[in-house]
Amino acid sequence: MARIDDLLANYKRRAAMPLRSGLPMSQRVWFLVYPPEEERRLATRVTEFEMATSSVPLYWHQIDLSDTFAEWIDTFDDEEERATILGDPEILEEYAQTGFRNHIRDRVAKEMDQIPADQMARTVIALTGLMELYDLLHVSEVIDALDHSFTGILLVFFPGEREGNTYRFLGARTGWDYLAVPILSDPMS
Repeated sequence: MARIDDLLANYKRRAAMPLRSGLPMSQRVWFLVYPPEEERRLATRVTEFEMATSSVPLYWHQIDLSDTFAEWIDTFDDEEERATILGDPEILEEYAQTGFRNHIRDRVAKEMDQIPADQMARTVIALTGLMELYDLLHVSEVIDALDHSFTGILLVFFPGEREGNTYRFLGARTGWDYLAVPILSDPMS
C-alpha cells in the first residue's frame, strides 16, 4: 500500500501545479507508472485520484478500457468470423492492429465528446484498464490513435516500468521512448 500512497502523493503534487495553456501533447500526457502486481490494489483506489483531482480544482473523466476487448469481439455479427478470429492468435493480432485499435479510439472519442468544451482544458482524462491491451496492442499505438486536438490532460494508468524516457508495458514488452510526464511511486518523484 505504501507504493500506492506515494503514487497518490506524487499525483497530488503534479495535479496541483498550475496548468499552462498551449502545451504540446507530450507535456499533457501523464504516465502514472506502477508495478503490474499493484493493478488490483490501485483499481480499488482510483476514486482517491479523482478526489485529489477535484480538490485542485480540475475536472475528472475516467475511461476504463477493461471491457473493450469483449465489446470489440461483440461487433462481429458473423459467428464463423468471430470463431476464426478467436481460434487463431495470428489472425487475432492482425485484426487487432486496426480493428481493436480503432474500436478503442472511437470509444475514447465518444467519451471525450461528453466533456463540455468549456471544461476540456481543465479536465484530466484518466485512462485505466490497460491490461486489456496486452498481447494485442501497444499502449503507444492507442495514444497515437487518439485525437490529439483535445486540450486537457491524459492520465495513463500504466502498469509497467520506466527508465529515462523508455516505458515498458507490464515489464515484459520492449520499451518505447515517449516524452510523457512520469508520475512514479518513488517518494518525492
